[in-house]
Amino acid sequence: MPKKSVGAENDATEISTTMAGLIARLVKTLGIVLMFNMSISIAVAAELTPISPEDMQNIRNSQAECLQCHSEEGFAALEQKDFELAQLQGLFVDKAALEASSHGRVDCLACHVTGYKEYPHFKAAKSIINNCDECHTRLFMVIEEQYFESVHHKQMKQKFDCNTCHDPHTFLKASRFATVGEAVAQDNAICVQCHGITKSLTKLSNGRQKDLEQTHDWLPNLTSHWEKVRCVDCHTKTSKKALSHNIMDGKGAQRDCVNCHQLDSDLLMRQYAHLVEQEREKYGFVNSIILNEAYVIGATRNRYIDLAFGLISILVLAGIGIHILIRIVARRRRNNSHD
Repeated sequence: MPKKSVGAENDATEISTTMAGLIARLVKTLGIVLMFNMSISIAVAAELTPISPEDMQNIRNSQAECLQCHSEEGFAALEQKDFELAQLQGLFVDKAALEASSHGRVDCLACHVTGYKEYPHFKAAKSIINNCDECHTRLFMVIEEQYFESVHHKQMKQKFDCNTCHDPHTFLKASRFATVGEAVAQDNAICVQCHGITKSLTKLSNGRQKDLEQTHDWLPNLTSHWEKVRCVDCHTKTSKKALSHNIMDGKGAQRDCVNCHQLDSDLLMRQYAHLVEQEREKYGFVNSIILNEAYVIGATRNRYIDLAFGLISILVLAGIGIHILIRIVARRRRNNSHD
């Protein structure tokens, strides 16, 4: 029986390994997609799940107990101040912001589990707070894949976590704001915490850090964009499911204006994604949900105005054509009369 050559065996092994790797990646990708779709449904269902008045009161009582020390109002009302104010000031939580946030209906002890029922808390308690994936497990699988590709992970993986951007005591989902403008203000404020480099700081860094106006000087109407559009709307790839956590640097960011300034605007899949089920045309205005917040050239056109302009253009061209025709006929008649 003929023996296989070592080269042939190595080639076969390499092909098998490659195929196995491709199959594994395919299975992983399909699994992530399925888990992502499930996570969206589960997250929406959880957010809409009603809480009984009794359970809500228990949550508020638990929060109030924590806020006795961890808020300025609560600390001021304490009869016995056994703790140093300076040590607690960095740990204060705004009660109104907490109750209005996405975690406003969550018991503090759902995240602060071990070591938080005793007072004062033991020193290592902060290091064992439940991570976000304890509740956001399925969604976290997708977010993690995206984050590993982001500029944040590539440049700051040792200093970056969920809380760097998403303050669990104040963060609110865009869909829960009264207006899109409020969501834009919150999300852009998060970015500016780190990227709000001013001209004075640029000088101090000897040019290593550029101010935001300089890095965005290619963008027309800069102030209007910052007030009406989120940074992540340009610095992430468009997704029909949810906002990606793959944050791109300036080189990879969106620079094609047409992507937003058209009828099928990318904004409909980004900051207006939670509103697309609402009426998209009102009084002839296309994408009226955007027009409620901002006028976007190309995306918020009015069909009636477009039709009227088209008819006027046709009439003008027809008038010019008729005028030219009359001039030609009149000239021929004059020529014939002279003959």
